[in-house]
Amino acid sequence: MEFKRGIERHPVIAALRSEEDLEVLRDYKPGFCFLLFGEINTLRQMVKRVKDMGKKAYLHVDLAQGFGNDRATLQYIKREIQPDGVVSTRTHLIRFAREEGLFAIQRLFIPDSMSVKTGQHLIKQSRADAVEVMPGVVPAWVFQTLREKSDIPIVAGGLLRGEDDVKAAFRNGADAVSVSKRELWNIEEKY
Repeated sequence: MEFKRGIERHPVIAALRSEEDLEVLRDYKPGFCFLLFGEINTLRQMVKRVKDMGKKAYLHVDLAQGFGNDRATLQYIKREIQPDGVVSTRTHLIRFAREEGLFAIQRLFIPDSMSVKTGQHLIKQSRADAVEVMPGVVPAWVFQTLREKSDIPIVAGGLLRGEDDVKAAFRNGADAVSVSKRELWNIEEKY
């Protein structure tokens, strides 16, 4: 699995929130990025720019403007936008993405212990290739519980503001982190 091997080599994923982030991405080490902005008319060019840098682009479908909430959206994204994969909180979109041959990352929000069990169910239902857990500062037992039902890579994202937060996410069991703070993009190892 290319994603798993890639995050083993460089476990930090750049979460791009703006055109400025995209402009400077070339100067940083992450081989993977999550596009958390953009719209239907510009995303193809944005993905191409990321790929021209030798990096992988994963489109957050929920945050991209101009898309629907159906299978046709994923067919269009695969054919026209051509990202390396997609990220979504919507289980049915993750399932559709997988059925269309796209690498799919299920984003889960974990505000309480009940949502951990719900997350296990959603991962099974969507058949996601990887999962992003938000916030990334959840305790170790959350990662352990999610791994009980699946061995897919787990990315910690959200509320990781400093190097100590990143270190804690890795200690707690994250395989990778997604961070928007550029100062964290060049962290190379899990500690």
